[in-house]
Amino acid sequence: MIHLQKKICLSCRNFSLQDTQSGACKVVKGLATYPLKATGDTCDKWLDCGQQYFIRTGWIKGRLAKEHGDKGTTETGIIF
Repeated sequence: MIHLQKKICLSCRNFSLQDTQSGACKVVKGLATYPLKATGDTCDKWLDCGQQYFIRTGWIKGRLAKEHGDKGTTETGIIF
């Protein structure tokens, strides 16, 4: 089965996640401050970030669980 990646900021190589809802778009390098984008935003400069997408979604799930006071375990059994 082929996994078709959504072309959103969360799965873009130029996106740097800052919190669970948004991050910085680093398409143009060397800026003092990078523009903030929502994780679901799109643009024509999208580049696939590969496995980093799954790392980011796991980080978001863990952060949300921590904010709600839930103790959860990952597939490897690590408690966060």
